[in-house]
Amino acid sequence: MKKMKVWRIAFVMLAAFSLASCSSDDDNDVYEAAQLSGTWQKVYDEGVADAGTVQYTFHPQSANNGTVDIFTSDWAAGDTTVYRIYTVSDAGRLHISPKPDDTSVALTVDCDIRRLTSTQMIWNKPGTNEEISRFKKVK
Repeated sequence: MKKMKVWRIAFVMLAAFSLASCSSDDDNDVYEAAQLSGTWQKVYDEGVADAGTVQYTFHPQSANNGTVDIFTSDWAAGDTTVYRIYTVSDAGRLHISPKPDDTSVALTVDCDIRRLTSTQMIWNKPGTNEEISRFKKVK
């Protein structure tokens, strides 16, 4: 009888530890600052005709800020590169803005980095689950 009770306790403990060690797929949806560095190309949905090219090249100066070169190319406007600064909060909120001495067009980006891996980045509208951009790492 005691032996049976010991086996039941051992089984319950094993089951509890097994369930506690399971992880969810949400663990992949985190901001890893080191993976932001490099060039990211915007990915468009299939069927979007002649969307052009948009690339963000991030140059980190620390885990939470740096500079970014934004390259756009399309058949109507040609090729353009603008240079901006960025900050990222610990929670993954990305803010891209003009450099303080920049008098050009004020391109500003505010979004949440929902996913950032070595090959993929997804931006959401701040504070929501609405995806606004998807990128693949090109270098």
